[in-house]
Amino acid sequence: MPNLPPRHQPYTDKYFLRSRHILEKEGLNPWITVQVFFRNGPGKIAGVGEAAAAFLAYSPLMEHGGQVWALAEGEAFSPLEPVMRIEGPIGDVIELETFYLGILTARTSLANDVPRPDPLAATAKAAALRQILPGKDLLYFGARHWHWSLEEELCRAAVAGGFDSCATDAGARAAGLPAGVGTIPHALVLAFAHRFGPKRATREAALAFDRHIEPTCPRIALVDTFNKEIDDALDTARALGERLWGVRLDTSGELIGQGGATFDGRPYLTGPGVTVAGVRAVRQALDAAGFAHVNIVLSSGFGDPAKAAAFAADEARHGRLFEAVGVGGLFDAWYATADIVRIEGQPLAKAGRSLRDNPRLRRVV
Repeated sequence: MPNLPPRHQPYTDKYFLRSRHILEKEGLNPWITVQVFFRNGPGKIAGVGEAAAAFLAYSPLMEHGGQVWALAEGEAFSPLEPVMRIEGPIGDVIELETFYLGILTARTSLANDVPRPDPLAATAKAAALRQILPGKDLLYFGARHWHWSLEEELCRAAVAGGFDSCATDAGARAAGLPAGVGTIPHALVLAFAHRFGPKRATREAALAFDRHIEPTCPRIALVDTFNKEIDDALDTARALGERLWGVRLDTSGELIGQGGATFDGRPYLTGPGVTVAGVRAVRQALDAAGFAHVNIVLSSGFGDPAKAAAFAADEARHGRLFEAVGVGGLFDAWYATADIVRIEGQPLAKAGRSLRDNPRLRRVV
């Protein structure tokens, strides 16, 4: 057995811990299918056995009939090819995403000659982002981007460079902060989509968060799950009113956000993913509807200083745009990504993702 910590929760993104609590309170525990892939490649997979060991150590997945399928250790894979598939109740799976993605990312990166992160370089990059984004709340979201054993050191590096918070309890406390931060992941929205349908899911997930999570935690709704960023931001703002602190935009790199613009040669301003045009459209829609109090949190790709600078420049020219940024990429790695793609046997995923069969996967749990 690999050397694992006694508990996974300290190394888990806080929004997964909160999601598990909300799902239990709401009596939501559907059977889900999760698939894992890398955008990088071709390459060879590593960390499969260690990731499987984490499920055996921390989850009752097997007791409930769940399974994990994966490529064999060292087997070749292509970009976007599913390298792992997980089947089981969402309550047995949701808390482990940070942990197994970090293992797969670190081991696969090393196996493909990507070096271990340098904490000093991470601090330098964090400091560069802080200089570009003075006055913005900077959140370190990188736990899933490397092995759990380096989480404390990387969180200390991020905070030393000027970041305000970290997503895991272990990392936050190592950096002198009280606890990890985080609100709603796509997985929680999709669980509510199973119960209420996609049109109501974002609002209902935010309302459930508001019912069950301590009032001192800011209410921040994730609004890009179904590529209806404006519609879901407004719908959630109407439902929560003054209690809604903000909305988070994490639009998939394969999609143009609602209100965004087709790529016209200006990177970060137009095209797919979280762009200035898409965020500006959400900001204008909130303001026009009387929700100027609702802040905007950005994530996805903001470890790129050029992207951060593009957003800062737009705000300097055109006025208020965003208040906080979540950043995972303070170092280079081959990042593993996980998505729910099916719930209770029916296709249900965030926009731009779908189940892709891979007959090369073999059962490992």
